[in-house]
Amino acid sequence: MGEILENAGDRGELGEGEGVHGWSECMLGEIITLQRGFDITQKHQEPGDYPVVSSSGIKSYHNEWKVKGPGVVIGRKGTLGTVFYLDRDFWPHDTTLWIKDFHGNSPLFISYFLKEFDLGLYDVGSSNPTLNRNHVHLLPASLPPLSEQKAIANLLSSLDDKIDLLHRQNQTLEAMAETLFRQWFVEEAQEDWEEVRLSDICSIITKGTTPTSLGYQFTESGINFIKAESITDEGNFITDKFAKISEETHQILRRSIIQSGDVLCSIAGTIGRVAIADNSILPANTNQAIAIIRVNYEKCFSAFIYLFLKSEIFQEIMDGKIVHAVQPNLSLGEIGNTTLKLPLSSVLHEFKEMIEPIFDRKRHNILQIRTLEKLRDTLLPKLMSGEVRVEL
Repeated sequence: MGEILENAGDRGELGEGEGVHGWSECMLGEIITLQRGFDITQKHQEPGDYPVVSSSGIKSYHNEWKVKGPGVVIGRKGTLGTVFYLDRDFWPHDTTLWIKDFHGNSPLFISYFLKEFDLGLYDVGSSNPTLNRNHVHLLPASLPPLSEQKAIANLLSSLDDKIDLLHRQNQTLEAMAETLFRQWFVEEAQEDWEEVRLSDICSIITKGTTPTSLGYQFTESGINFIKAESITDEGNFITDKFAKISEETHQILRRSIIQSGDVLCSIAGTIGRVAIADNSILPANTNQAIAIIRVNYEKCFSAFIYLFLKSEIFQEIMDGKIVHAVQPNLSLGEIGNTTLKLPLSSVLHEFKEMIEPIFDRKRHNILQIRTLEKLRDTLLPKLMSGEVRVEL
């Protein structure tokens, strides 16, 4: 990782087309040439190793590619302006623009460089939001020389590589925990274990309320307000997708104040996302799309409930209970009445001793990820503006 030089100053007199840092002042069309992506016909949809990149990311893998990597793809329709870097041959979907020519610039640097433009704001104004390459080509830009581009890209990519490694570690830990739960409590379940309802081993099963339905507004800052979109399929929280409410609203919505150890489960729209709340996201509240399941610690523990809710057994039961209205939803009653085999307390204690180090490691990794993401997101605009320089 290169050394960072803070608060770089001006570098002497400027030449023609030269910026305050000795960077080139130009238009984006002089740095990159964009091309519209390609549609996919049935004959191109055979499974393979080449990623097909849509406006929202990799959508599938096929046996043909259109563009030789490394390359950069930008969302043209749907998720407008999102930037993706590909280090291998790929197929840019028709919903995207891809960079046909980098004009000698670093593809990896350009992928970070374009994120600072917030290209999603440059909708052409039609009834269907669209990003037009001709508009993008005319945007003004200030570009560092290639050597500095590579140094900046190496610094930022080293942070992203570490973040990616931690995410993959957590996926492995999650899979390990789910496998252990299935082995202990599904494959090796004992006939004499007591059958209980989920509500029998929980102290509370409730849900929240949308503040605006009671006349209270969301705020720019304040208490975290968790929605279904704030929870990933892997059981993590996306803090950037938390809304905010005031302390006053938080107290008015007292029923749905979240506590550390609460198991949260999405029950409307996207159903079945599960996460365990901890102190890193508190204080927090939630709406009616999230069930708050508070375990009775004399009978059970949070990680057991979490793994049960993520198990195929629970998911299959709930699939038959979902009400398919305008928005699919699952009732608190159905969740609370779900039955499970509760093992002896000695078995639960032994499993807890085995599983909690896995969850502790996951939490530690998540905190590291948030720290690294904050550092990357803080550095990105400063590096792209020249406010912060990287020693070559």
